Amino acid sequence: MTLSRITLALTAVLAAAVSFSQPATPAQRAGVPANPGFGTMHYQTKVGSFKMLDAQGRVEIDFTGTLLLSRYEGLPAAVSGDIRVEYDNKDRQKVVYFGSGRIVLNGKWRGAQIFGRNLRAVWFGAGVVRLSGEFDRNLETGWYWYDDPADRGPWPSQGVADFHLPPFRLATPAKPRARDEVKKP
Repeated sequence: MTLSRITLALTAVLAAAVSFSQPATPAQRAGVPANPGFGTMHYQTKVGSFKMLDAQGRVEIDFTGTLLLSRYEGLPAAVSGDIRVEYDNKDRQKVVYFGSGRIVLNGKWRGAQIFGRNLRAVWFGAGVVRLSGEFDRNLETGWYWYDDPADRGPWPSQGVADFHLPPFRLATPAKPRARDEVKKP
């Protein structure tokens, strides 16, 4: 093979690896450097709460309620709609937002905790989210999914459940090699 074909093949393999590990749309990745350790998670509920712990990346949160943001480092939070700052303690690095609208975080944060209604979030990054829900008037709790909305799970309603991003994947066991097989006497 010529050097140009090898370069083209390596470029295609790298592009495929990046697209496989980062299924978020370009708008959902805006401002976030490519990282093969990142994933995408969606979650939505009519009534509930969630807390993102030791998180990084970019998250868009639509909500009506209260959001507590702790130790946020990154681009200034983009706030739209009827959301106002209720509390801002720069010494403790905590900000509380209240209202109805959208907040976009792009960076790293120790915690982002929200309680409210009509919650909808798209998160591209890494960390842990704790979901806790309530039943709405239609006896639904909401949904979460990683990449495929057809492969979604119900928002938990009893207690709190932790979900990791990117999700844990069980490795498939390797086939034993011939030398590893036990020989019969």
